[in-house]
Amino acid sequence: MKIVSAVLLAAAAAAAVTATFLPLSELLIRLAPDQPQTAYVTTGWATHFGGTKDRHGPLFGVPVAAAAIALLAGIRWRRTAFAAAAALAGVTGMLFVYLLNAIGFHEEGNIAIDPGLEAGFGTGTWVLMAATVLAFGAVVVHPDD
Repeated sequence: MKIVSAVLLAAAAAAAVTATFLPLSELLIRLAPDQPQTAYVTTGWATHFGGTKDRHGPLFGVPVAAAAIALLAGIRWRRTAFAAAAALAGVTGMLFVYLLNAIGFHEEGNIAIDPGLEAGFGTGTWVLMAATVLAFGAVVVHPDD
């Protein structure tokens, strides 16, 4: 079971870090009635509006990367694995609620510029949730210290 747990923890850490480079949220907005929609994409490290990268990225990836490092340390100790999985769940939950609020704000038509605006979660959010499930699965099969 130690090998299964180690593989699951490593997979969870890799998935969590990978998720930070994928879109966490995606927004398609038209800035003027005669303009095409422009993509506003947020990852764990940057925000892109069309082809422009925001110099002041959100850095959502920092706590995710810290939790991923802790997951790797958890390969040795079950309690560390549990604490790391809990940290990843906390970061994922907080990010999910933040994005849910931001997406909900835009979907409710609070931006009058574009009534056809589309907002939603990106693949990174779902990969991050899957990483959390993997991490807790690893804790379940992790042998006691």
